[in-house]
Amino acid sequence: MDIEQSADACGGLAWISERLFEIEGHLAVKSAEGESLDARTRALLARSSRRHGQHAQWWKNLLPDSPALAGTDRIGCPTQSWEHLLGYIEDEAPTGTVAALYEVALPQLDLVIQQLDQELSPVCDGAVIRTARMVAADLAEERYDSKEVWNPPNIPSGGDIEELIIGFADDYREKRWPPLVTHPR
Repeated sequence: MDIEQSADACGGLAWISERLFEIEGHLAVKSAEGESLDARTRALLARSSRRHGQHAQWWKNLLPDSPALAGTDRIGCPTQSWEHLLGYIEDEAPTGTVAALYEVALPQLDLVIQQLDQELSPVCDGAVIRTARMVAADLAEERYDSKEVWNPPNIPSGGDIEELIIGFADDYREKRWPPLVTHPR
């Protein structure tokens, strides 16, 4: 992975982390009419939101500071699938939002980080590797903790969730984002 692809990956991951920080933080304090999340779910979302905010800062700190590479300009939505997913999450009722977070967003983010880890070189990407591993550990802990709070069999899966997952399958098949680019070795 070259420096521009690495910067694009870090910028995309910063954007995703910032959006998850905002969405989960809003859900943790939001009191929706007619539908409310229980206190344990809200506590999980509040903790997760803080972690995503920290992750966003870590990814931003990895952006190149060279004016030629315009690191801060690389912070943006990495694919239409991510934009569609996070738009869906914002518009959904709280339980649908939590379902999309735990069924789609976190597994996809975990998959992106795994793909990114395979493309990095310990010789020149040490800081990105360390950050990816710390973020992956936080995601694994969040997914584990969510099983106690948000029982997956009770998540109202539907056609919308399946459609979102299929959108990501297209991203991976077409290698639309730099961490997914396979380079000849």
